[in-house]
Amino acid sequence: MSERGDHDDVPAPGPTDSANSRSLVPALAAALAAGIVGGILWGLIVRWTGYEVGIVAWAIGFVVGTVAVTVSAGARGHRLVAIAVAGALLGILLGKYLSFAFAVQQDAQEVGLSVGVLSSEMFRFFRENLDEVFGLFDVLWIGFAVYTAWKLTRIEELEPTASPPSAP
Repeated sequence: MSERGDHDDVPAPGPTDSANSRSLVPALAAALAAGIVGGILWGLIVRWTGYEVGIVAWAIGFVVGTVAVTVSAGARGHRLVAIAVAGALLGILLGKYLSFAFAVQQDAQEVGLSVGVLSSEMFRFFRENLDEVFGLFDVLWIGFAVYTAWKLTRIEELEPTASPPSAP
């Protein structure tokens, strides 16, 4: 045993992946649900207003990240980051799909056609027009959403603490 105690070889505490030690199933379910609800709301906002408000994508990332951390009792870590980012991306994709589908459905109705929002034709048409659905500003808002979801769920780096001076 040394003068400083018998714990000299124990590493200093550092950031841990607290999400590894807990079940993440509730956080996964909550993050996906938040993303889906956010995507549906975004699609409806576009339908009702006629405007695609990009900041809603950012809000989806914020809500999904917050929900994931809250449901996991404050856990953070790489797996929770993946869950939050996936939930945010799912919500954004759903919102963009619904915005597109509602617009196509309205245009089709004006010429006397009927296309279901969840029809296979609508899914195919969406996939075929991704280059028109996602623009440069969408990439910006998606980046904000992903960054926010990541920031809320990542492991906080601990600032290094100064060691007390050793006694002579």
